[in-house]
Amino acid sequence: MRCVRLLLAAAALLACALPALAERPVVRVSVDTEGSTTRVLLTHTRYVTRVLMVNNRKLELLYAEPVTLEPASGRVDSDLLAGWSQLDERRILFEPGPGYQRHETFELSNPDRLVIDIQGEADRGPGGVVTTTPAERKSRKRDRTVVVIDPGHGGSEFGASGPSGLLEKEVTLDLAQRLKQQLQQNRGVSVVLTRDEDRQLDLDERTAIANHNRADLFLSVHVNSSPRRSAVGAETYYLSTEATDDEARTLAALENRSFTGDGTSAAGDGRSGDDPLDLILWDLAQNRFQSQSSALAQSIQDHLNRLTGTRDRGVRQAPFRVLMGATMPAVLVEVGFISNPSEESQLRGLSYRNRIVEAIAAAVEEFLLENRRLAAPAGGAGPDAEGQ
Repeated sequence: MRCVRLLLAAAALLACALPALAERPVVRVSVDTEGSTTRVLLTHTRYVTRVLMVNNRKLELLYAEPVTLEPASGRVDSDLLAGWSQLDERRILFEPGPGYQRHETFELSNPDRLVIDIQGEADRGPGGVVTTTPAERKSRKRDRTVVVIDPGHGGSEFGASGPSGLLEKEVTLDLAQRLKQQLQQNRGVSVVLTRDEDRQLDLDERTAIANHNRADLFLSVHVNSSPRRSAVGAETYYLSTEATDDEARTLAALENRSFTGDGTSAAGDGRSGDDPLDLILWDLAQNRFQSQSSALAQSIQDHLNRLTGTRDRGVRQAPFRVLMGATMPAVLVEVGFISNPSEESQLRGLSYRNRIVEAIAAAVEEFLLENRRLAAPAGGAGPDAEGQ
């Protein structure tokens, strides 16, 4: 029912928005089958909000408004991609071939382009013939679990600051680097940071990095702030169009404005940091990960409460732009209030930061262990996740 309500809301918003639109955007398709990856390039005459979803091994690209596809359909001589077709004015279906195992996506600008790299296993014999069966390829397990950690803010985007001048961007980067070191003590885990230095990064780029690395989870680390100096404690969020309360809604709006400072995309494409069409589409995309995101958020919150002794502000939901577009479980954690003099002082201390890292790492490791247990068949290791 929740999905139905969201779709109805999306339809109503689209109906209001369409009269204001100029020409219907054209999407031109080209396919490159050379090499071990089949690359689909979708070139748009202007930016259109979209989301790529996986359904029964088929890839469905959903647009927020009607588009014209050129050509409207096509067949491909590839073991990885059978072809594509336009289902209706807002949906494009890509039908993978028998060798398909996974895909990666990334975006380019000027002009706006979406790249979909469709991949299979590397094991091929003479002449490019696949030497393993689809069942054998599906049964294979990726060597490492990939965790992407996103240190909030960076560069000229300082984030919040404390009474004595401690900056959010500095705290989040240090915590992320420590967390990476802690998690990678587990040889089965590989950690990618969205930024490993003091540099500015658009919100959309952060989840794009996670998607490109086929991450198993995405974790955005932040430090909270409030006009009330008495505000203390940690809270953990996962994505929803409906904020838990006014405070959560305000926090998401403030974070979203850091997209460029005014809530719009740094690419100059007119996208808004809190565009309701974007929120609804990405909320639908995240819906299949909602239970996992909720479980991870609760685990992080529990461990933070226990290991740092901070006030429990609970697990919340809010429309954070930085969580949109993630095609894996995704959460945002506010580890404390830098605006509170006492918590700012704690956040300066290395021992307190280490306790924060220990808490988050323990929650992440429990989450990954439980996911492996659920994914594993009765007789052995679980299959490689498709479409990640």
